[in-house]
Amino acid sequence: MERLEGEARDRVRAASLWLVVAVVLVFVAWGLWAVHAGSAEVTTVPSEVVAVSDDGRVVTVELVHGACQDPLGLAVDEGRGAVVLTARVVERTPPSGSACPSRLVVSRVSVVLDEPLGDRALRTAPADPQDS
Repeated sequence: MERLEGEARDRVRAASLWLVVAVVLVFVAWGLWAVHAGSAEVTTVPSEVVAVSDDGRVVTVELVHGACQDPLGLAVDEGRGAVVLTARVVERTPPSGSACPSRLVVSRVSVVLDEPLGDRALRTAPADPQDS
């Protein structure tokens, strides 16, 4: 910077300062997100098959979960004789100073199978025993 003079030196200093400020803001935002989001706990919940498409590729299930849980999707285990669907939810932390309502929510989730269902049995996995 010794070779830079006047306005050029000021511009380099200002750009460096803005870069430092941007990096600090990114880390502050990430820290706030980490504190707010916390570690997400994933659990399985009861589900029931409600529809299978005509071609046997798309399966829709209803799952029952708490008001502070968001559907994460279905884990699919496709075997030769059966397809097992496991409904998963992620726990959502309520805003500070509030609690989760004690009500159940019914959601529908669909999944596309790798192969058509055909003659294979279609089952849903039970909920996690520790959640019962």
